Amino acid sequence: MKKVYLGYFKKLYSGQRGVGLLEIMVVLFFLAVITVPLINFFLSGNRFTAEARHEVATLNLAQEILEEIKSIPGNQIGVALEGTTGTITLAGTKTTNGLYNNYKVALTGGTGSGQVRTITGYTGSTRVAAVSPNWIIAPDSTTSYVIYQKNNSTPYTYSVSVTDGTNSLKTVTVSVDYKAKGISKSVSLTGEIIKR
Repeated sequence: MKKVYLGYFKKLYSGQRGVGLLEIMVVLFFLAVITVPLINFFLSGNRFTAEARHEVATLNLAQEILEEIKSIPGNQIGVALEGTTGTITLAGTKTTNGLYNNYKVALTGGTGSGQVRTITGYTGSTRVAAVSPNWIIAPDSTTSYVIYQKNNSTPYTYSVSVTDGTNSLKTVTVSVDYKAKGISKSVSLTGEIIKR
């Protein structure tokens, strides 16, 4: 019976020269079965890479700001005397006009906490710093602040908080917000500095 089947297949394929349509269809089917999951794998990898890139960038920004704040002199951390929608009166003793121009001022506690603005002008005799853009909530005499140099712009929004810790330490928390896949996310770093 084996010989009958072998003979039948020999007759069936004996005059064939090339690849038939059926073989091509089978090969294309197997290629599709293999290719579709591979394409999906690469697309998923690209999405995860983009999300990781945002997370690394926000962590680097938070670390940079945290290190900057840890290294600033004590007269750049204080409690505001008062403020308006476009200014803040600093408690420091620096009287040099323009000293803090292009620095950042972050409201770290009290009224208006969480806002970060660029100082556009500083009048030393009155210790009034003009900011841009205007405050959403104007600072007052309960507002604590920190002034630091951060000249480059960033596509991320961030906030800085400074709270009294234990044993002559202040706790600094930098939170950076970003969007990944349309979802708002946040990265926070916390460090401690010696009270000055």
